[in-house]
Amino acid sequence: MIFIFGSNHTLRTRSKKKIVPLVSLLLIIVFWFTFLVNTLQVNKIYTQGALEDSVEWLASIFFQNHRGMILTSMPALAWQDTPEEMESPGRAAWYWLAGVTGFDLVPLTILKSQIPMLAQVELHEAVVMNVQPVLTKPKELANLSKDVLVGIYTTHTGETYSLTDGTDRLTGKQGGVVLVAKELQKQLTDKHEIRVVLSDKIHDARYATSYLESEKTAKQIVDQNTSMVTMLDIHRDAGRSRDDCLVEVKGKKVAPILFIVGSDARLPFPNWKQNYQFACKIAEKLDKIYPGLCLGVRVKEGRYNQFLHPGAILVEVGSDNNSLEEAKASVTMLADALAAIIKEELKKKESETREKPVLKEQEDSTGAEIDGSQSENYLENEGVDPEIQNL
Repeated sequence: MIFIFGSNHTLRTRSKKKIVPLVSLLLIIVFWFTFLVNTLQVNKIYTQGALEDSVEWLASIFFQNHRGMILTSMPALAWQDTPEEMESPGRAAWYWLAGVTGFDLVPLTILKSQIPMLAQVELHEAVVMNVQPVLTKPKELANLSKDVLVGIYTTHTGETYSLTDGTDRLTGKQGGVVLVAKELQKQLTDKHEIRVVLSDKIHDARYATSYLESEKTAKQIVDQNTSMVTMLDIHRDAGRSRDDCLVEVKGKKVAPILFIVGSDARLPFPNWKQNYQFACKIAEKLDKIYPGLCLGVRVKEGRYNQFLHPGAILVEVGSDNNSLEEAKASVTMLADALAAIIKEELKKKESETREKPVLKEQEDSTGAEIDGSQSENYLENEGVDPEIQNL
């Protein structure tokens, strides 16, 4: 009897173990079938050739790289611009799932979902007044530029530096990147007398919609500051070792700087090369005055709100394995290069403005000559001597 009972128990255990993978496999098949049907539906006509091509493409993506696999498995993720998080597929999938489902990643929420009785307990929380200035401008200085020339914001506002804060992200709060952005604003304003507008609004309370939220802020900055030369979205990189998080510049260890420029790979962005050229100018200036600080300019598939302004670029200051002080030291140097480029751009605009009136005068004089000759031709055609007419 003991042997029979043990055998039956073993069979039931094995059957359960078999059922779980089968159910999972069935769900995966249903998901892929639905996805393929929706993708290949063109006027409700399905072609076998298109189906075979899609299956081959999906298989190649699956076996080639993890990034392609994630973007294929979760198409909505491909719509979002996540430059540094795709270095960590697990984190990207986790934040995407949290953003889509609206599930809060706070430990208390997780406990409530696992212990239903806990959700019935009312917690008395202190009332916190959270006032967020959307756009802040620096204090007035005597020689400060008349117009706002630089705009700064942070799409992933919660990104921070683990060596300072003990974590790489402060969900729903202002992380270290905001302090880095404010340091850059301070350097440009106090040292270089360049007027800067900065937004410290939190955009990544729901991570999956970060760029949808920051686009609103970026549009506001662009619309309200028509003379702006550049607009910077401050980030920090992720997934680098401690050794790769430091560069030595003039005998000092600081966080490296990397520029990210979008393209038209996913969505229309016809003028992205203008942004690329502007980023290259700053990178070249950094290489000249602070060799070793800049890691260059990297082109990626997203747009990162850069289609809103030809001088819009994404700046990654250090990585999650840096300290806040190392990042601040880097943007102090970045401010010097930015100031030099901005002054060059302003001089270029001034020279173009001076040339326009000269060209207009030349056009007017040419037009007058043409009008005179046309008048003489008219008089000759009418049988009147122009010399007599002038008398």
